[in-house]
Amino acid sequence: MSNDSDFTALSLSNAANQATSAPGYFVKPLVSVAVMDMFSVVNGFGLCSLLSFLGVFTNIANIIVYARMGLSETSNINFLALSVLDFFVSLVTFFLKFLYSPVLRSLSTGPITTHISMSLSPAMMSTVGASAMMTALISTERCLCVVFPLKVKTFLTPRRVLYLLLTIVAYMVTFLLVFYIDVGAPFINQIGKQGFYFFCFFAVPSTTCFFIVLLSTLFLVIRLRKNLKWRQERSSQSAKSSCKENKLVRTIIAISTIFIICFFPNVLNFFVQIIHPSFRYLDPYLGTLAVVMFSFSGVTQAISSSINIFFYYRMSSKFKRVFSETFLCYKKNLNTK
Repeated sequence: MSNDSDFTALSLSNAANQATSAPGYFVKPLVSVAVMDMFSVVNGFGLCSLLSFLGVFTNIANIIVYARMGLSETSNINFLALSVLDFFVSLVTFFLKFLYSPVLRSLSTGPITTHISMSLSPAMMSTVGASAMMTALISTERCLCVVFPLKVKTFLTPRRVLYLLLTIVAYMVTFLLVFYIDVGAPFINQIGKQGFYFFCFFAVPSTTCFFIVLLSTLFLVIRLRKNLKWRQERSSQSAKSSCKENKLVRTIIAISTIFIICFFPNVLNFFVQIIHPSFRYLDPYLGTLAVVMFSFSGVTQAISSSINIFFYYRMSSKFKRVFSETFLCYKKNLNTK
């Protein structure tokens, strides 16, 4: 299963063109190359670049706010780590898509920029996979807090959470080192190897995380409804204290739901490739369709890594306060000078 091309417009286009123009192939593709290129430019260069550019700044804001909020709570550590990973996802995505822009390709430096863009594909995959792992960790940690409310803080300490985060970082570094050393740029000559590594290091882990997040989110939704019903029946100090916990659960549910919605096209494409092996980039008939479908999954992934700040701001009063003190008040002071 060759999965790098869903984020690398250059390798997608080359693969499709090779499939339709190689000697011995006389099959007309289901989607024309011209239509495929149009979707690659609009979805890749247009939407992905814009959304990723937004994500760079929203995640920088998240990092600053959560750093100021302190790391005494595991939830703050988790959200800070997710913001850092999403920052790298947005940053790599922006440069990957921007460097492949039609304007830059038409310049004399076009071969250099496209080669750099192509070389960023493994970094894209590692950061996306790490972000998926972090989302799965956050949702699982909250489920454990619900199931074992008295014991979870004893075995899920901030130090152990930090070790889990370092494990995710180790995954990223291992993936990049193995890929760059064994496959090496420009990758297009090592289709078999890159497909194997992307399947083992990206497709399987990220799809597994998708189902972990899906199941844990369903569990949290059911549990939240029970808590809301209990609060309606009782009005006490304990009920008021659970209100803060429910807000945190709502935030995690919102983030996980966005992840599920935005990552679903990727998972769907992976399973289609397993069930229907000809749904691949080098297939002369379905190759261009695969390019188009994965271009949409790239857009949804850019959305997922860019918009968490809106949920943090809306659902966390402390985040909203620190954000206002950090950015809005600073802007107000500038206007008064």
